[in-house]
Amino acid sequence: MASQDDLSAASLFNIKGWVAVVTGGGSGLGLVTAKALAANGVKVYVTGRRADKLKEAESQHPSGGSIIALQMDVTDKESIQDGVDAIAKKEKFVNFLVNNAGVTSVNYGPSGRPQGSPAEISKTMMNNQTFDDWTWIYKVNVASYYFTSAAFLPLLCAARDNGYPEAGSILNISSISGITKESQNGQFSYNASKAGTISLTEQLAVDFKHLEVRVNTLAPGYFPSEMTPIEADKGNEKKHFQEKWGIPFGRAGLPRDYAQAVLNFAVNQYVSGSTLVIDGAYLLDHA
Repeated sequence: MASQDDLSAASLFNIKGWVAVVTGGGSGLGLVTAKALAANGVKVYVTGRRADKLKEAESQHPSGGSIIALQMDVTDKESIQDGVDAIAKKEKFVNFLVNNAGVTSVNYGPSGRPQGSPAEISKTMMNNQTFDDWTWIYKVNVASYYFTSAAFLPLLCAARDNGYPEAGSILNISSISGITKESQNGQFSYNASKAGTISLTEQLAVDFKHLEVRVNTLAPGYFPSEMTPIEADKGNEKKHFQEKWGIPFGRAGLPRDYAQAVLNFAVNQYVSGSTLVIDGAYLLDHA
């Protein structure tokens, strides 16, 4: 039977001294993730292609945690391996890999769902995106997660060899868009790629189970970022989210909401192959 102290929040979420890697960690929810980990004593390597954004993210936290910039292109296998090698020169292991790098796609635009004859609808859909648009978004949102996970596998497994009770785990960032059954105004390629992220997670969780490496997915809804800016007029946000997004709480997700979900996946050693939806409107409008 666990003692009461073992069940305190400070004990349950103790990750001080960990090493983590967050791809696409220089901005948006990737930076929120990095800050949440660093605030709890973790040394976090944030990767991305934009050196300026990465440098801006670098920081030291009073907890002993830190955010360290590492330029790495997750769509290039050589760059990924170079990133792994650079970290391996400084660290013996990685406790937590967060595959967060992602890109969005175009939708139908302000005119909304195409109207008119079947021929007119067909023409709009054919001209809305190219094959290259689809392959690029899959390359970033799905394939990069596969190759990054594979490349970091030795460092993740090394955590168990360095005094930790489990190997490092992987958290893949998907989206509510990978679960919803609608195109959300025509963003077919983005939604399909995020569904692919969830499928990839489940496959990796099964294939890595003999290594005791957990793999999970976080599927966030509306959180303000570069990819999803708030469109409402200042002062009308609550009405905007209640009426347009169907969120009864009348707000977008907060960094605190997101950080709580990330920390849960980091520390819960009995969860793998799981997808957590973190979206205030999901149960009402997407069931």
